[in-house]
Amino acid sequence: MKKLIYVIGKTEELFIGYALLIIAIFTTIEVVLRYVFHFGFDWGEELARYTTILITFMGAAVCVKYGTHFSMEALVEYVPNRIKHLLKVFAHLVSAFIMTVVFYYSWVQIGRLHQFGATSPAMQIPMYIPYLPIGIFACVITIRFFIQVVKHTNGLLRNLPFSGEKEGGHV
Repeated sequence: MKKLIYVIGKTEELFIGYALLIIAIFTTIEVVLRYVFHFGFDWGEELARYTTILITFMGAAVCVKYGTHFSMEALVEYVPNRIKHLLKVFAHLVSAFIMTVVFYYSWVQIGRLHQFGATSPAMQIPMYIPYLPIGIFACVITIRFFIQVVKHTNGLLRNLPFSGEKEGGHV
């Protein structure tokens, strides 16, 4: 199971990196085509926009996994270990709650878009498809915040030294 989780994690990271590279290359080509040759692909900007949404939510999930998501650390730096763990448990619970709300409402929106049958202007794909990464990765982010809650609750109960979260995780 750990190997599968590791492979999924590495696949996530590789996908983000290559997708960013492809968007950068394609957008550059698109700009050159439009301004030099007065020719462009109608679907290019739309595809880049939807891929950016996917990368953003996938990247946020990876950041939570490694504990590199932005956070306010000033208070945590100057309190004892047990309080550090307690503050992290609280912060991650609040974050998990917020992402649960995002998860719920994203799936409500995806359901409405599916029901109405709207399609994207240029690519003519169903509009619920570009919204799927929000719903899927809001769930992944929520799970990863709860994993961090368990980790810091364990640290609090066992009075473990606080090592931060920068060393990474496997989920």
